[in-house]
Amino acid sequence: MDFNPAELQHRLNEIIKDNVAASGWRKYSASRLTRTGAAVYMKQHGIFTRNSRQAWASVVGNCPVTEVRRFIVRENLYEEEAVEATSHFNMLVACGEALGLKAGDIVNAVPLPTTRVALHIWETLTKNRHWLIGCAAKATLEQANQPECGAVSQTEGERWMRMLGLTKEQVKFWIKHDELDQIHGSGAFDLVMRYLPKQQGILVDDIVTAVEDSIVAWKVFYDGIGEAADAADAAAKRAA
Repeated sequence: MDFNPAELQHRLNEIIKDNVAASGWRKYSASRLTRTGAAVYMKQHGIFTRNSRQAWASVVGNCPVTEVRRFIVRENLYEEEAVEATSHFNMLVACGEALGLKAGDIVNAVPLPTTRVALHIWETLTKNRHWLIGCAAKATLEQANQPECGAVSQTEGERWMRMLGLTKEQVKFWIKHDELDQIHGSGAFDLVMRYLPKQQGILVDDIVTAVEDSIVAWKVFYDGIGEAADAADAAAKRAA
């Protein structure tokens, strides 16, 4: 059967969309979001954001293709870390401070067991695997922000303003995250589709498996935060 990038992308989008829709955090955020729960999210996502840059760096280190390396460095390393104004982590800290956290609360946050499990999966998928596998795994997480897969960041930004009373400036982490992922678009997946037919030993099924593993790790990560947010809310009520 001929390789069809559009058909493969549609298949991957469906896998991602199904897991995004079933996320425990999304259910929590949609119906019972509190500042206490949002603070839990900020701490865990701060861990994820820093790990994500390491995972992308591993993909770059494994990739000999200049075009791919340049795209990842420009879109996912330089703009998001080297430029202070567009650093996801800096914007996340600012959002956390609007919720009453201190920067140190986020910098020194302890990962939940579910966060640790997810990070281990992403490390496995990117550190010692073919770069196409790692690139597909990381592209999966950006694709969750595309409209066809759930537009996670845009939805959260609007919700945090509405339910938590935060301003657009205070939720810039969410809004800018969405804007940057729209700029990135499916760029990483586009590169996977372009180079997959040229790589011997890497099959379509390998890419599908990488995407499945990555989005399941994403769901584990988000489900754990949802459960921890519920527990934090319950503890706050008991203490009141």
